Amino acid sequence: MIREFWVKNYLSIRDKQSISFIAKGPASELVTEISKGVFLYKLGILYGSNASGKSNMLIALNEVFRLLVMPKNDATKEIKGYIPFALTPNEPSEMYVSFYANGIRYDYEVSFNNHHILSEVLYYYPKQTKRLFYERYFVGDNIQADIKFGTSLKLLLKTQQSIRENTLNNHSVLSVCRKMALTEDIEPFNALHRTLMECYHEIDGDDDKEKGITEILKDAYSDNKKRRFFNQMLQKADLNIIDFMPVLEERLIPRGFRERVERENIPEEMKAALLSPTTDSIDFVNNSAEGSFNIPLRLQSKGTIKYVRILNVLYDLITKDHVYYLDELGEDLHYDLLFYYLNVFLFNSENSQLIITSQETALLSQDIINENRGVVWFVEKNKEKASSEYNRGDSYGLHKNLSLFNSYRIGRLGAKPELGSIFVNLDD
Repeated sequence: MIREFWVKNYLSIRDKQSISFIAKGPASELVTEISKGVFLYKLGILYGSNASGKSNMLIALNEVFRLLVMPKNDATKEIKGYIPFALTPNEPSEMYVSFYANGIRYDYEVSFNNHHILSEVLYYYPKQTKRLFYERYFVGDNIQADIKFGTSLKLLLKTQQSIRENTLNNHSVLSVCRKMALTEDIEPFNALHRTLMECYHEIDGDDDKEKGITEILKDAYSDNKKRRFFNQMLQKADLNIIDFMPVLEERLIPRGFRERVERENIPEEMKAALLSPTTDSIDFVNNSAEGSFNIPLRLQSKGTIKYVRILNVLYDLITKDHVYYLDELGEDLHYDLLFYYLNVFLFNSENSQLIITSQETALLSQDIINENRGVVWFVEKNKEKASSEYNRGDSYGLHKNLSLFNSYRIGRLGAKPELGSIFVNLDD
């Protein structure tokens, strides 16, 4: 779980902007005790007008973990995640994240440009005591970075040297775990890296954007526990769906397409896949008073498809400890279904965390949100600086009896579009 995060000089964020998931105590199902006496919110919701910078905070969160775990094999490759604020293009981006992995707190701070990690430091708290994991500073092009390791790790000297030699100037020290096999004394590195790779996900669920709905549902169908979950959630969503099953559908392959594929210089197995007379698909079993009937995947609504995608995320969130970011959650979903989805997550998960952006301001009228205002951030652009600013819902000093929803609706909390006249003048 993420404890705190801040970012500076990145996308629409010029000055340091921070979000914190620290809660005062076990107030509700929104809060979990991640460590003795440490309470964190499991949910975070970012509101704001279009182009305010809501999604940019998710992108920044995504990038800090990518920097931490993804290596480079070529020192000349640029750091593609370096996207500085437009008016300060020559300054480094800076990020800090405090998070938990395997029950241990870690604090990571990094400064980078498009070519180099300029500095990074990673602390951890074994037995609640702050210790250095490693720190590193850029020395120069084609020169080995200055890296120091914490004594509590008890790394052998030859292991330390091996890590130094394999740490290029454009990736983190921790990401070396993906480049080479090291001795047993590096297990603290491997344990942290494994957890981040398995439990901290990219925006909208790693490769689920690329993974088709058919593949998601085929995977679920082949796993009895996951299949039961999908069937339960599809039925509870009032979609009239009681089951689903993989099927083969016939394909019509135009003659011209077939001839082009046959001429292409590509592997034979790829040609066979492109020219296969059938394709994998899914049929949904629907229920009615007069009996059951099947509806193919291609005839399902956008809302049903969106719901299936986020069910994949929900399954992870309630079965293990994961961190997910979902952009514009609520899009294509009925509001009641969105709120139901969030409640299933909150009441069935333990130490998972879900951070979303949304335009569904009606969530602010729900008691569980209004009574836990620390889960909400309002995002707006500072017109003078053209930079995004983030304010937590409990930072406005609103009386507990005042509605967060009404306060936002009347503009008291900002983060709303200032719209012009409805009349259009096309004259010169």
